[in-house]
Amino acid sequence: MDREQLSHAMKRGHVFRAKFRLNASNRTEAFCTLEGLPSDMTIRGEVNHNRAVEGDEVAVLAFKLKDWFVVYKEREKLAEAGLLPEGKADPLALAEELANMAIAANDDAGVAAAQSPWTVAGGTEAALKVIEDALRARPDMRVTGKVVAVLEPSPRREAIVGVLLTPAAAMAAAAAAGGSSSSAALPPPAAAAAAALASGAYEGCLMLVPLDPRLPKGLLPPGAVAELPEELRAEAAATDLTSRTFVAAAISQWPAGSAFPLVSVRTSLGPTGDIEAGTAALLAGEGIREEDFCLETYACLPKVPWSISSADATYACLPKVPWSISPADAATRADFSAWRIFSIDPITARDLDDALSIQPLGSGRWRLGVHIADVASFVKPGTALDEEAQQRGTSVYLVQRVLPMLPRLLCEHLCSLQPGDPKCAFSIVWEVDENGHIYKEWAGRSIINSCAKLAYPMVQQMIEGCFDPGTWPVKLFHGVTWEQVIFDCMALHGIATRLRSARFGSGALRLTNTKLSFALDTGGNPVSTSAYVQAEANHLVEEFMLLANMRVAGIIARAFPKHALLRRHPPPSERKLEEFKAAAAMLGVTVDSSSAGALQASLNAIRAACQDDAAREVIMLLATKPMQLAQYFCTGEALLPSAWRHYALAMDMYTHFTSPIRRYPDLQVFSRVPVVVGTVINRVTCHPTDLAAKIWLDCGAGSSVEQAAAAAAAAAAAQQGEVVPSAMALETLLED
Repeated sequence: MDREQLSHAMKRGHVFRAKFRLNASNRTEAFCTLEGLPSDMTIRGEVNHNRAVEGDEVAVLAFKLKDWFVVYKEREKLAEAGLLPEGKADPLALAEELANMAIAANDDAGVAAAQSPWTVAGGTEAALKVIEDALRARPDMRVTGKVVAVLEPSPRREAIVGVLLTPAAAMAAAAAAGGSSSSAALPPPAAAAAAALASGAYEGCLMLVPLDPRLPKGLLPPGAVAELPEELRAEAAATDLTSRTFVAAAISQWPAGSAFPLVSVRTSLGPTGDIEAGTAALLAGEGIREEDFCLETYACLPKVPWSISSADATYACLPKVPWSISPADAATRADFSAWRIFSIDPITARDLDDALSIQPLGSGRWRLGVHIADVASFVKPGTALDEEAQQRGTSVYLVQRVLPMLPRLLCEHLCSLQPGDPKCAFSIVWEVDENGHIYKEWAGRSIINSCAKLAYPMVQQMIEGCFDPGTWPVKLFHGVTWEQVIFDCMALHGIATRLRSARFGSGALRLTNTKLSFALDTGGNPVSTSAYVQAEANHLVEEFMLLANMRVAGIIARAFPKHALLRRHPPPSERKLEEFKAAAAMLGVTVDSSSAGALQASLNAIRAACQDDAAREVIMLLATKPMQLAQYFCTGEALLPSAWRHYALAMDMYTHFTSPIRRYPDLQVFSRVPVVVGTVINRVTCHPTDLAAKIWLDCGAGSSVEQAAAAAAAAAAAQQGEVVPSAMALETLLED
């Protein structure tokens, strides 16, 4: 299909856009999730894969109903239960009857419509509804199809990590792993490759065998082999396979009819068996940037004193003058530096992007604040720093180190809400009662000065009544006492506990699988492991971050109903839920999956009743299998508001806002919220339509969007007067 034909076919619902996923244990089988279908489309056979790679955005064509395959175990269960449809209620039987009638009438179009009824439904949504109805009528059937085009290549094409072998050694290893030594037993592409090997077509080539079984083996042609270092060529030719070197490669092309893509080796990552080389291989395979930030990125940073290594001597040209909040910037911010604000994080955390405050107002009311590091004031749109942050996407937390999204000067110093120094923040302040019910709300840019960097274990001891400040090397600032800090933490804990109870009472779901914590020796090698346990102190912070994210989602969605960046969590796969319930029943456990809340209640009962720790852990792990991944989306996409919901959190609207130091989507949302709250007075109101159009051009990360937001912010300031209320205005607001 050419592009015009493909576009026409997609609009008519003849082909569908989806992400291509390969079965890691069977490369001949792949899947595509189509919105609304109870089960995935299955793409069987490498010919039907059409050279698609794990993670590609592809266009897929659904096969005729008669070519869908049947899961016979499920069919038997339906038959035993008397649930198999008969006659015209069976979509397969109906299609056959209609096709026979069309054949008798010499109606070729009618035959095609009968065999693939979704093609005459009149559009993508209607076509998917036809397929969905057929699958629900016959739950034992699976829609099958093929890839007709790659719409957006996967980044994994540029990051294939593996080892080099001779084609003969690579294919012999694959045949041995598959339990076959005869080319006659191989699928067609593999048999063709075996025949090509026997004919000498791969003479002088090397084969890249990827670590990720979902990725294809790649062929290095003789010219590319000649450019490899001698030691790599010698290693690849050696018969001893125990000592190999990890290499990173990229697909250069995949000719039609070829069993393997052509690849080019980018770099050598180190020997197999070495922890650092293995880590580098994992990072490269996931496309995670490990290298330091470039000089252009550092040129975007404020000129402050900072240490440099000899390898970074180029950066020594930066003037060493102290950075501070400018008077002009301070004039646009509410000054909360006198408030008792503190952070609560893991003991080793240095990128502190959130802090909390609470003050009693009397009559059972509290002034509760969530304060987030104002990263957007440092990361200007369209700069090298912004582009680098977008490329990295997130900070990556390894066992032995952290790969930050932003330069450490920002994420660990200038932006990090370290105590004792004034910091730029964005604050959301509520007047709440002891149950967390919000009566008044204010949001805006601020200046804060944290009084303490607390750790989760410290706050947990406060909650348990066994905290001894003398055992913790933590300094308090601004004359704050431990009695005050403990009072604040306990007040926050009380409200957070009630918020959490209410959230789960409204149907929230939390799947808690055991996470490992590693102890390392001085060389960075793991020496022991233990289970990481989340305590009430973790839940305290979590509840207020969830609340802030939910409230910000409401702010931007109401202001820009067509252009807000939100995060949704689709309901779990119905079929996989049924499989989970059946597996749990084999262990003597009954599970109610009618809603997220019902599932949570069932899991709580299992935790309480199951005495076998291993069985309980298995059940909890199985419960995660039906869950779909949460997704970022733009409210302007073709989604009804009912599809915006976050299943696990039981929230109608949710976004990511509270971690802009370590997550780029938060930074994108964060950079736009000040534009919205320029017109916020106690309750959110919308910008004029023309301003909204300027602010949210799309939900991507392009610099043009941020430039438009900045322009709209200036326009809003000109139209509305003072954009951010002062501290005095805030006092008045919360006392109204």
